[in-house]
Formats: sequence, structure tokens, C-alpha cells
Amino acid sequence: MVLILKNKDEDKPNITYHDEFYNVVRDDEQWIRLSDGCFRSCWNCYCPKDKKFYPIPTLERNKVRFIDMNFLYVYPDPVKTIEDLGKIRVNNKVVHYHFLCGLDFTLFNDDIILALKKSRFGRFNNKGKWINGLQIAWDRGIVEKDLFISAIKIMREVGYKNIACLMLCNGRIPYLECLSKLLVLKDLRIQIQDCWYDNQKRGSVVPIYWTKEQCDIFGKLCRAHNVALMQNQYDSMDILYQV
Repeated sequence: MVLILKNKDEDKPNITYHDEFYNVVRDDEQWIRLSDGCFRSCWNCYCPKDKKFYPIPTLERNKVRFIDMNFLYVYPDPVKTIEDLGKIRVNNKVVHYHFLCGLDFTLFNDDIILALKKSRFGRFNNKGKWINGLQIAWDRGIVEKDLFISAIKIMREVGYKNIACLMLCNGRIPYLECLSKLLVLKDLRIQIQDCWYDNQKRGSVVPIYWTKEQCDIFGKLCRAHNVALMQNQYDSMDILYQV
């Protein structure tokens, strides 16, 4: 474990960052950390740059969630590891996988995405049902728009359908910039999973970097966006807007 001071210009205490191996078998799922470390040093993340990785433990459940921060960056030969995971059977049944913190879409390439798809890497919904769609993280700015669009294109080419995007809200990325990112998700028909800074929840957010009005509006927009996707409302609304 690493003791880290983040945002030294703010009155925040040191924290103990847990970067050790993790393997917990729950009733119907297994939670694992195979790696830790990231090259970005994002303002909101305590993850250190030092790379750590561990061998795959014995799998005991058919649902596995990884809590790695940037698996594609840290793990040696991630494609082979993903393929090896896809070959594992538990009780003679295949295993389905999910990256809880999302994947770094800027590191995607054809080989990685194809391996993920063939090895049943997708995401679990709130009821624990596996869905054919990766969970990716877009916490940084709109400057990554073209990379994001390219990543979605690669995922869809191999057959991913229900893709979801984790987006940090009420943080240092301004409200208007997050609105621009939400418009990108609308155009691409990608679900948003709004993550509110400092472990807050939509509907009860205390403003930190945004105003209360901005937090309230964006929360409502996120909900409306996901409802529109689930009910296929955007297709008809786009026709209306073009009239």
C-alpha cells in the first residue's frame, strides 16, 4: 500500500492507496485486482505511476469483476492474458468479465478489442446480468473526442452493442465541456454512467466545482439521455429537429 498526498494546494489529508493484490469470492461473483498503476496522474485519481501486476488466481465464479485502474497499460501482453481468461471454465461453464472502473479507450486497437469480445468481456447491469457492451471511462476533456469516436467504431465493428461511458461530473472538467461530451454520447447512442466527484450520487449532489443549478440540470439530462436510449426516442427526435 502507498501513502499519497493529492492536490497539495487543497486542504486534504494524506490517503492510503490500496494497490495490493485483491481476490474476493462472493456469493455469485469474484472480484479481482490483477494490476495497478497508470501513466496519466489525473487530478482526481490517486493511482500511482508505478506498475504492479499479479498472476491470474484460480477462478471460482462464472462472473468476474476486475477493479484494475488501467489494465491495458500495466499488464504485460494484455491480449494474451485476455485470451487466456477467455479459455477458463468454472463448473464446465464459460466465465463473463467486467472492468468495474472502465477501460482506457485511448489504448484500444483492433487486437485488444477482438480479444475482449471473443473472451466475453462486457459489463454487468444493476441486477448482475451480463450485457454485450464494454464500459469505458471518459473523465478527461472534449479534446479526446476524435479518439473516443474511433474507439466506439472499433468496438461496434467487432459486435459490441450496449456500450456505456463513465463520466466524472462536478469536477474540474467544466459543466459546459461535459455538456459537449454528452452530445457526443447522444450522437453515438452511448449510455452515460454519471460519476459525481467525491463519491456523491445523482439527486443529492453537493456542489464542488460546479454550481448547484449545473449539477441539478446535468443530473436530469443524464437520466433523460439514458431513458431516450432505452426507448429509442432519439431516432424520431432527430427527424423532428431536422424539419
